[in-house]
Amino acid sequence: MLGLGNNLVGGTALSKFSNYSGSFDGNADFVLLPEEDEIAKITDVISISFWAKPNAWDMTNGSDQDTFVGCYNNGGWYVYLSNSGAQVTKLNFSIKVSDSGSGSAGAITAVLNTATTEALSGWRHVAATYDGTTARLYVNGSTTGVTNATSASGASIAYHPSGASQHRPVVLGADASGDTSGQTFYHGLLDDVAIFNDTLSATEVTAIYNNGVPFDLTANKGDYASSGDLVGYWLFEEGTGTSVADSSTNSNNGGLGNAWSWSTDVPE
Repeated sequence: MLGLGNNLVGGTALSKFSNYSGSFDGNADFVLLPEEDEIAKITDVISISFWAKPNAWDMTNGSDQDTFVGCYNNGGWYVYLSNSGAQVTKLNFSIKVSDSGSGSAGAITAVLNTATTEALSGWRHVAATYDGTTARLYVNGSTTGVTNATSASGASIAYHPSGASQHRPVVLGADASGDTSGQTFYHGLLDDVAIFNDTLSATEVTAIYNNGVPFDLTANKGDYASSGDLVGYWLFEEGTGTSVADSSTNSNNGGLGNAWSWSTDVPE
């Protein structure tokens, strides 16, 4: 089903692609994904795509942080809103990367500046990409106000040792503080979260934004050609229960990290 909102074809209204979203209270809610290396340990290139409607894009609590999706406590990556003690809100994409000189991990962060972040409202499409050198952010297909981050050439994404107590899953609506616990909880709505073992091009990101109308990323469409690189895709279309199905071919279904809920407020 293509994401055509309520457009008319031959006088007949088509149903929306997205009917439900996940709602997170900012206190303890999150979706826990399986600790599978195909989603939790992508090392070379990665892209993350999702739709979000925070309770407030302009956060007012100093030193606050809301994580949309990630596994940064695993040494990996996350996409999040941050607010400094000066009450300055930014959208960030941080990655722990290997340092070929010392062998230790360092962090790089692509940032959407304060003025642009605080002017956002409603549903927005966010994409974050890393090509082994540069971390990039896009909001509604645009890079206006974004400062990209560059690592050493060929720097891979760095994680803690597998099997150790630091090994963490990817989490939706928070970052993981343990194998089954979360931190930096997100307050707002989240929908159509996708992770790719690939670097989406700028034209693909624009195609996915699709003028604000989500479509099914399991099939290529127009300038979007990365359906074969999906490693996880959580649509939040169940509308009931405590699990979110993975619509990619990997069946990495998300489970109850804590009691998030369903909403019929969706991007369209």
